[in-house]
Amino acid sequence: MRQKLAASVIALAGLTTACATPGIDYEARLMPASADAAATRTVQVDRFRGPGGRWYTDRFEAMLANTVFDGAPWFQVASLGYAGPESGPSGTYSGNVSIDSYTVDERYRTVKKCIEWDGLFDCETRAEVEEFCTDERVTVSVTPRLIDAKTGELVFSNTYFGDSSYEQCHETGRINGHSGKRGLRGHSGDRHYGFGALTPPRDLILSALSETLRPIRNDIAPRNATVRATFVTEAIDPVVRADPRFEQAVKLGRKDPFTSCDLWSAMATEYPSAPAVTHNMGACAEASSDFQAAQGLYAKAAELTSAFDSGNDGVKRIMKSLREISAQRFDLEALDEIANPDGRLPLTEAES
Repeated sequence: MRQKLAASVIALAGLTTACATPGIDYEARLMPASADAAATRTVQVDRFRGPGGRWYTDRFEAMLANTVFDGAPWFQVASLGYAGPESGPSGTYSGNVSIDSYTVDERYRTVKKCIEWDGLFDCETRAEVEEFCTDERVTVSVTPRLIDAKTGELVFSNTYFGDSSYEQCHETGRINGHSGKRGLRGHSGDRHYGFGALTPPRDLILSALSETLRPIRNDIAPRNATVRATFVTEAIDPVVRADPRFEQAVKLGRKDPFTSCDLWSAMATEYPSAPAVTHNMGACAEASSDFQAAQGLYAKAAELTSAFDSGNDGVKRIMKSLREISAQRFDLEALDEIANPDGRLPLTEAES
């Protein structure tokens, strides 16, 4: 396990200290929300209709073309040609873009500014300055749809939201210090614009739209990500709680996962019925990508909690870990089928 753990965490050693929850970070392969969308790997992009739709169509296509999993492109995009034998795309993406809200907040404010400099970083005179500020905010929504090329059926659809804001201020007068003319006071307050009344600036719309691309990518294609195998930080068993190695092993998980897992292993030999120790051994197995062993250890830890209060935080963490690793193993099996369709055994004549 130690060799596998080294391969999993050596590139992440600098990241573990930044996280608050004790455990071990490792690289994982994550299944997207839509397995059907992920399985549709030869695609083309049709038009997205609405404000900024043409721009979004180009960006959406670029997002698909640049989607990488396990170091290789995941999608084959029609405009870039196909690497495989397919004569055409398996599915077509299109969708709608909408401006959900656009607000303008106009207000006056007073700030202190340097109005005369003696040199770089050397302010000679400061004054209170009145500024008129405009704060614009836009919220957009995008609804992509994936249609199966053969059946015409809807494969995937969801709505994603993005927002962007922009503030600008200009001086209207000085309250003290150097004299100056006060600017005329305009409207101060909020203005809300309904659809069709006033269109937000184009750059504000595009900035909000760009926020929706990453969530869509994560929902339609698998990804490599850094995740954490979390430790149970409470010993649960009072005998184990008195052992100073428990707290030491929890703290070492962030700084020295190898030594931490060695401590859990030693404690597991001494306390074979301690649920927290057994669970944390499972976390070490998970971080080394031995998910079968991790699931077995989490299941054993769950069985060992029967003598303890089910409302205990440590018991809850053990149950959560068991559910998560079970779901992860199921997802990985499905992902392997999608990523390696040619790796399945060929059908026999009787099955074909």
